[in-house]
Amino acid sequence: MFRKSKIKIVALIMLVLAVLFTGTLFVIYYTSYMEVYHKNMDMLGVYAELYWQNGNPEGKLQEPPLPDAAKNMPDDRIYNLSTFYSVAFSDKGEVISVDNNTETVVTDEYLIDLCRSLANDGKNNGVRDTWVYYMEHNQNRTLVVLMNNMVMSDNISTLFQNTVLFGGAAILLLLLPSIYLAHNIVKPLEENYHKQKQFISDASHELKTPIAVIGTNAEMLEREFGESKWLDNIRYETRHMGELVRLLLELARAENTIPQMTRLNFSRIVTGSVLPFESMAFEKEQTLQLSVQDDVYVLGNEEQLSNLVSILLDNALEYSPKQKTISVSLESEHHIAALTVINEGEAIPESQRKALFDRFYRADAARSINNGHYGLGLAIVNAIMSAHNGKIAVTCKQNQVIFTASIPVSSQKVQK
Repeated sequence: MFRKSKIKIVALIMLVLAVLFTGTLFVIYYTSYMEVYHKNMDMLGVYAELYWQNGNPEGKLQEPPLPDAAKNMPDDRIYNLSTFYSVAFSDKGEVISVDNNTETVVTDEYLIDLCRSLANDGKNNGVRDTWVYYMEHNQNRTLVVLMNNMVMSDNISTLFQNTVLFGGAAILLLLLPSIYLAHNIVKPLEENYHKQKQFISDASHELKTPIAVIGTNAEMLEREFGESKWLDNIRYETRHMGELVRLLLELARAENTIPQMTRLNFSRIVTGSVLPFESMAFEKEQTLQLSVQDDVYVLGNEEQLSNLVSILLDNALEYSPKQKTISVSLESEHHIAALTVINEGEAIPESQRKALFDRFYRADAARSINNGHYGLGLAIVNAIMSAHNGKIAVTCKQNQVIFTASIPVSSQKVQK
């Protein structure tokens, strides 16, 4: 159980680290991209300002002095080293000017078609393929300015790849401290849990002898002095104490020992375990219905599986009203053997269902322990299911309480 807890803690730590890493990676990537994007937009805006100031009909800027907007930029050298492209259109869609790089990478026709498409989109700025563009309208003219976005994209991609690489390596390096941390978190709990189980086991063993002696002495006193209500009370409480000790020892065995597992016919175990309860059901004016699929094999311990059926059925008989039907069924589906015990009765609140499998828990607090139930039966069931890699669940619907025990089916053939 605590091994699984360690795994869960490590998994949780790694999940938190992965989420933090992913979030950090997204923030880095997004903020870096937006910073470069806005810087490019500022430079495109400066270019447009220069264009309108010079009114160059040929579209070729003759390296005029930088405007104030460019001088106020953090680094105006970036502007001087950048390559700009532009196309100006009239309000009738006619090309007024084309500014193409002296070392032509693209043709004028390509620039005109691209800028015309951008102008028709109606957006004032954005990104198209490998281009960052900025658009302005002035005196029945439309200017579209472009910068090649390939360098920015490559830089951002490189930043992203390096972040993923070194961030992933950092997470892997944090795995060992996480395992160490999880071990130290769980270790004190594990020690306390084992001490608690050992105490219950030792105390139960120590109590067996004095309880038996008290019961024997009470019988001897009754034979010698006759019946007495005081002796009856001693014998009555001794029986209850003996049953409680028996259940505690049974719980300790189920939790502390690894049972011997063999391939068993679960169908026969269920059928054989139900038969003794037919007379009990008859006495309580209840009806037992049994539906068992033939030859359902599981890998398990026969004693514990028989005890599983007995506890669930005894629990159903105890909490089911008279003249009601209790159903027991076993079926195999999707490689799972599902044992279901259904009894009619008051629905168990959903908030209490998980607590049913805790020690000494009883859903009906008004009931006394005089009925022989100490809140340990379902705790034993839970321990048995854990030993068999199974699950126990309780649901309620239409005035029915349904316990379902699921165990993996064994497909291995019997060795002859």
